[in-house]
Amino acid sequence: MFDIRKTKAVLWDLDDTLYSRLDAARRTFPGMFREHLYINRSEAFIAEAVDYMMAHVPRNSMIHEDAFRALLAKYPPDKPYIRSDCLAYYYDNMWKYAEVFPEQIETVKKLREMGIKNAIVTNAAPERLVSQRRKVEVLQLAGLFDAIVYSGEFGAAKPDRRIYDHTAALLGVKNEECVFVGDDPDSDIAGALGADMEAVWLDKWEYDGSFDGNPHLFRVSSVKEYFIFE
Repeated sequence: MFDIRKTKAVLWDLDDTLYSRLDAARRTFPGMFREHLYINRSEAFIAEAVDYMMAHVPRNSMIHEDAFRALLAKYPPDKPYIRSDCLAYYYDNMWKYAEVFPEQIETVKKLREMGIKNAIVTNAAPERLVSQRRKVEVLQLAGLFDAIVYSGEFGAAKPDRRIYDHTAALLGVKNEECVFVGDDPDSDIAGALGADMEAVWLDKWEYDGSFDGNPHLFRVSSVKEYFIFE
C-alpha cells in the first residue's frame, strides 16, 4: 500500500483514470448519430442505439471499428457511414463532456500537500494532441500537476519504458520512487511495472488477466483503497 516514506511522485493516466471517458463518449454519441448516421429519429431510438454502441466498445477505444460494425448491423444508418466523419465529430466534441473524478482530484491535492509530485502521462497520437490538450484544459488539471507528458509529443507511448523514464526524470525522482495509477492493464500497468514503478490498477473493466502476483501491483476499484492517509 501507499508508503509516504518511499514515494516521491505519483504518475497518473488521463482517460478513464482522472475522468470518465465512458461517460463522455456516451454523451457525445447522440450528436454524432444525429449528424452522421440517423436522420429525424426519435429520442428513444437514439438512446437505444447509444446503449447498444456502449455495450460493444472495448476497454481501449470508445470508437473501435468493431463497435461501429455491430451498431450498423443492428441499426442500419439513414446516411452512408463515413468513418472519418464520425471520428472527427468524436474528437471535436468528446472533450466538452469530460468531468473529473472528484476522488482522484482530492487525492492529487492531498499528495501535493504532502510534498509528493504528480504528473499525467497520456497516450495521444500526434493528430489527437489538440483533443487531449482540450481535455486537460476543460478539466482544469494543469495547475495541479508538475508535468504533463503526451506520447505524441514525446515520441514514445505507454507501455514503452522510455515515457516512464522520461517522466520520472522530469520530476527529478527515481523510477523506484514512483507510483503509477492507471486503468489499462496492457499499457498503463504493464508499462509501469516494466519501468520498475509501483502500479495501482484501477480495474474498471473486470479484466481476466493477471500479473502473477507481482508484489508491486495493487488492483483496486477506488484510489482510496491504495492511498490511505492517516
